[in-house]
Amino acid sequence: MQQRRDEILAKKAKLAELKRQRELRASQATARHGASNTIEFIAPTPSRADNRREIELLIDTLVRESRPGSVSTGANSPGRRGSRPNSVLSTGELSNENNSEFAGPAHGQAATSQPQILSTIPLKTIYECPPSPVKEVYSYSKGVQTAEEWTPPKRSRAFSESETDEPPVTASPSKRLSRRERGREEELRESIRKEIEEELRAAKELVTDGVLNPSAAANFPARSLNPEELKAVTQSDDFMDFIDRSTKVIEKALDQEYDILTDYTLQVHDVEDDDEPSGNTAGKGRRKVREVAQFYDERWSKKRMISSIDFSPKFPELLLASYTKNPTAPHDPDGIVQVWNMHLHDRPEFVFHAQSDILTAKFSPFHPNLIIGGAYSGQVLLWDTRARSAPVQKTPLTGSGHTHPVYCVDIVGTQNANNIISCSTDGAVCGWSVDMLAQPQEAMTLLAPLPAKNEDLSPTCMAFPQADPTFFLVGSEEGTIFPCHRYDRAGAKAGVDARVSYKGHAAPVMSVAFHPARGPVDLGDLVLSASLDWSVKLWKVRAPAATSAVAASPATTTTTASNPTTGTTNGNPNTTTAATSSSSAGAGLLEAHVAPLLDFVREDVVYDAAWSPVKPGVFGLVDGAGFLELWDITVETEEPVARIAPSPRKDGRTMLSKSLNKLAWDQAGDGRRLATGGIDGAVTLFEVGEGLGGKEGLRNEEWGAVKRLVGRLEQGAGEVVV
Repeated sequence: MQQRRDEILAKKAKLAELKRQRELRASQATARHGASNTIEFIAPTPSRADNRREIELLIDTLVRESRPGSVSTGANSPGRRGSRPNSVLSTGELSNENNSEFAGPAHGQAATSQPQILSTIPLKTIYECPPSPVKEVYSYSKGVQTAEEWTPPKRSRAFSESETDEPPVTASPSKRLSRRERGREEELRESIRKEIEEELRAAKELVTDGVLNPSAAANFPARSLNPEELKAVTQSDDFMDFIDRSTKVIEKALDQEYDILTDYTLQVHDVEDDDEPSGNTAGKGRRKVREVAQFYDERWSKKRMISSIDFSPKFPELLLASYTKNPTAPHDPDGIVQVWNMHLHDRPEFVFHAQSDILTAKFSPFHPNLIIGGAYSGQVLLWDTRARSAPVQKTPLTGSGHTHPVYCVDIVGTQNANNIISCSTDGAVCGWSVDMLAQPQEAMTLLAPLPAKNEDLSPTCMAFPQADPTFFLVGSEEGTIFPCHRYDRAGAKAGVDARVSYKGHAAPVMSVAFHPARGPVDLGDLVLSASLDWSVKLWKVRAPAATSAVAASPATTTTTASNPTTGTTNGNPNTTTAATSSSSAGAGLLEAHVAPLLDFVREDVVYDAAWSPVKPGVFGLVDGAGFLELWDITVETEEPVARIAPSPRKDGRTMLSKSLNKLAWDQAGDGRRLATGGIDGAVTLFEVGEGLGGKEGLRNEEWGAVKRLVGRLEQGAGEVVV
């Protein structure tokens, strides 16, 4: 209130001074009117008659007192003809003659018009308003916090000098101080750099025949940096990057397993595999599995769940893991992709960010520096290990791409012609070029074939075979696996192939994996699927060319599958072939429901299953109980040959910290390493024995054993009989 009262008093004083100066100028103009050397100006007649009344009302409002000698606004008032202009103008100070010059003659006589005479006086400052003592508070957001200093906009010339004297709006004193400090640190670093460069040039001049002159050390004595210089050096970005790279190199060197105290003169004793001291191990003999390392970063892995794992096809020591958001850190990026090095267990080699949860990520098999990923927002992201943490490319959030979460991403093709294939939960499948993610090159929507009650199809996983990049399988939320085509082919259009489907799961399918088929026998038609119905199923997928032969027959049969070992029925008794009128199949064609060859029922929900890249009959799975199970169908189809759980972290959470979500084998190596990840955010690396991986002990008989097992399963239970 005191401040407002002071401002009102200041305005009253200013108005009083203006009135006094105006009266003084009017009296001076009257005195100079008779002089012959007076410069006269004819004032123009204002266009509005009520200018004076508005001025009087404004003054009365501010001063709260009536103005003496106000002019009447009657019909005969001369103010209707002309009024005195404002005495304060932007081009100078102008005043009019005394108001008596405009006074009319006696009442009833005609008024004589007389031109108004104005004069000029020198311009001077009458009153200057002091700045407000109240400190203005400024707030900043991410959009305005830039490195460049803000400059106030140019003021209009119509502003008075009192307005231009106001201080410009700048950042807070702390920010100005930080800018000065940064400038000072840059000067110190530049001076130190120049000093070192001068010493190096001088030292090169003192070198004779490759030998440094002994007196050179005396010419350049070592000196200690003062605290200001030391702070400027240690806080620079170049210094921090150097420290980060150097410490990573040292940690990798220290992690090398080499016994520097080996005595080669002593007798060497052969140590059997069973007698080797080891930590977390499981299995027996050649089918043993042991935990090698565990990767966890306190900064980025805390309270995040792992959504995918993948090994680098180029660098065998690298693997990546994608993470969902940390609910307790709202200011951190929602999605994280960490690239781990086998020799760095506590911090990642690279960290990549995203604005949404990363649901899937993998290395590009054709570009070793590129990483692709799918986000919860529906975007397909592309990171480069040579760039910073932000994506170098990403798809737009528009209708041309995905608008639902992307759980499935893959790169198919060859080195010279490859595409990114992505699939979202609304059934949209898009093909992208690695060089341009602004618009998909191909797009289609998967629809459930008849006789489905609803045509909406929600894919949860996707898999491509090794030999055909135009054919793929998708697992759905309803539990059915559908074959799909990217392009039109004989007997089927692009999209879901309505002639055949693979039914057997009673819950959403979490993963689908084709056999790698890298041996003398073609096993590329074998598929593993994991589901939330606590089971893993083995399927034999029909080739796209063989599907038309099945659909051409009008027969309708029931399909069952039994385990030859136990005689139990593994097929769904309700799976029958049914007629469909789907547009992609045509009238009269049949939808064949194929049952699984083998069913592996487990003790908990199964989140992922994957084939070994080397051994034809070995696969691994991870479940909600937190166990990694390794199976060899050539040895046993009822129980896993090895079962192990990752060792708990010392600071790990106890509730729900056991669940494992993802599993990945090392495709580029010898097939003995695999990694798992779960809800606690830790990536665990395992190594299997020679019986479960490794190329040195691989025999052709193993491929034949798998082929014979599949033949017995087909003969005993059969698939669709026509």
